[in-house]
Amino acid sequence: MAYQNLVRRIKFLIASARRHGVGHIVQVFRQAVRRRRYARQQHPSPNLESFQRQFTFFRTPETFVADFHLATVPRLPFVAATGATLAGIPASANFLGDAERFAAGNILLLGCQIAAPGGGYDWHRDYGSQARWPLDHFARIRFMDGDGADVKYPWELSRMYWIAWLGNAHRTSSDERWANEFQRIVSDWQRQNPRDQGVNWAMPMEVAIRGFWLACGYSLFAGAPSIGSDWWKNYLLMVWEHGDHLSHNLEYFFNLTNHYLSNCFGLLAIGALLHTHPDGKRWFADGRKWMIEQLSAQVMDDGVHYERSIGYHRLVLEMYLIALLLCQRAGDPFPEPARRKIERMVEFLCDYLPPTGTVPQFGDSDDGVLLRLTEPQPLYDHRGLLALAAVIFQRGEYKQRAGDFSLEAAMLTGDAGKDIYDALESRPREESRLYPDGGFAVLRNRWLHVVADVGPIGLHGNNDTLSFTLHTAGGGIVIDPGTFCYTRDPERRNELRSTRAHNAPMIDKTEIAPFDGLWRVKQDSTNVKILAWETSSNGATLVAEHHAYQTLNSGSITVRRRWELRGEALSVEDEILGSGEHHVEVRFTLPGGLSVTQAGPTQATINEAEAGKGEAVELECSHPFTIVPGWYSPSYGVAEPAWWLVMSFDTSAPTRLRYLWRVRKQPHVS
Repeated sequence: MAYQNLVRRIKFLIASARRHGVGHIVQVFRQAVRRRRYARQQHPSPNLESFQRQFTFFRTPETFVADFHLATVPRLPFVAATGATLAGIPASANFLGDAERFAAGNILLLGCQIAAPGGGYDWHRDYGSQARWPLDHFARIRFMDGDGADVKYPWELSRMYWIAWLGNAHRTSSDERWANEFQRIVSDWQRQNPRDQGVNWAMPMEVAIRGFWLACGYSLFAGAPSIGSDWWKNYLLMVWEHGDHLSHNLEYFFNLTNHYLSNCFGLLAIGALLHTHPDGKRWFADGRKWMIEQLSAQVMDDGVHYERSIGYHRLVLEMYLIALLLCQRAGDPFPEPARRKIERMVEFLCDYLPPTGTVPQFGDSDDGVLLRLTEPQPLYDHRGLLALAAVIFQRGEYKQRAGDFSLEAAMLTGDAGKDIYDALESRPREESRLYPDGGFAVLRNRWLHVVADVGPIGLHGNNDTLSFTLHTAGGGIVIDPGTFCYTRDPERRNELRSTRAHNAPMIDKTEIAPFDGLWRVKQDSTNVKILAWETSSNGATLVAEHHAYQTLNSGSITVRRRWELRGEALSVEDEILGSGEHHVEVRFTLPGGLSVTQAGPTQATINEAEAGKGEAVELECSHPFTIVPGWYSPSYGVAEPAWWLVMSFDTSAPTRLRYLWRVRKQPHVS
């Protein structure tokens, strides 16, 4: 086993060198040395007097905060939208309620209802399992022990997006209570989380996201009369501590992922706030440079993020859209080729977005949203982010898909953004599209919206190759099962990663890629090939196959799937090509809120559960199926009922399976 692991590591090193170059390998080892050196040393922060004097504008301690404000306001992430602009956004009705609940210590987080009376949060606790991490040096913290605890809960709480909840309540009510609560809760976090101590310093990505939100905190509360200069000085020093820690602990590994990109984004955001400090100036420049470089390394030519997760694509796109705005305000905009690559990322979002806005959860989905601006925000509805992109790129087809001007757009672009949005002419974007580099296809017409996975596993992918989702104007019919958790329940984690869970054929009860722990696979042998792609005004045809089952004991198998969307019908055909006797299983996941009636061994009718809502979808299959109660995860930490339509039988290859989904009558879905 040790020999096999060594061989695998050597192969991985060679592959990484081929992909990224020898310079990348050298940088990996250099950053590893830098991280270890930092972990072994003490890092006392400068005292306030010396910290202030390092800023270029410094005159006197008495004028420091006022001078800082004058130098910084044009570069802040959030801009002030007027009450009229905010009043037109339905989410603004949640501002006071969000702030009240958070200040009282009563919020819903990753499916867990937190009760922290009086807003006295334990920042080191997993409120789901009640496990608690010790206040040890960050390098000694163990947070992936698989003991039923989930470190995402203290991390999520410490990302500090709740600063927006308090800030919006303050801006719209002018009630200084919310500025006082901001001071109280941030000070409590700082007291419980001294620099480099505890689980909230153990992951650089978390430090980066919190650094962004701390910069936003200044943006939202800088004008609050109840916050004194001395408190702001300590606050800015804490922001500097985040940047200093982050700059010495970059997640620069052989595979550069959204984690490293978030590190770069965090440096850029902290640097935007502290740009008149020499370290802040350097962090901003480095963050900008590295984010531009990562567009080539992490985003494929067709605009899909290479980890092949819809959720992480959104997170990465959030960071790039905000970076565009921050760099524009700093007078150092992204170069045009970089802007075009980001625009292609938006085009992918625009296409995978179903008519109801709730996106498919291909790949891992852990509710990782940077701009969580209200507590009840529907995290898998990406229309708000698309509205922001419509303002930035001034694209009418984005507006048409996004619908109303969003809170994301209002907070980041203000009244000027609203004027731009209102002036845009909505344009339809109805064509089916293939993303061959990213391995996704979107087939759609006025009745149906289909997203198909025709790519490899990916770093944050699941065993969902050749899976698909199906939406009508009323919502999801065939859905991705979601993620549910990472570490709390390994069995359920891997259940939702599995081939069986993903609307695609499973042969001989064998995974298309065997799992290696909770995130990786031992080997991806899918070797996906896209064999055909044709579009028309009425639909599209897609044919793809994978070769993950070439070494089965009963004979080699290739799985080929054909999707044909024509009018109100989607026809799907699976060919199990090869030889030998095999067990075939296909399971489709449908939301439990649908009414599913089996009309015969091979037929079913699917309706919205609420009377008079939506239209019927009829399903006819080539093989008998059963309908059994199941479950899926619409968001992290949440399990809800589902219907599983299961075909399971023994057969000899080659063989075919067919499924026809037909809408009786349906309004336009675009």
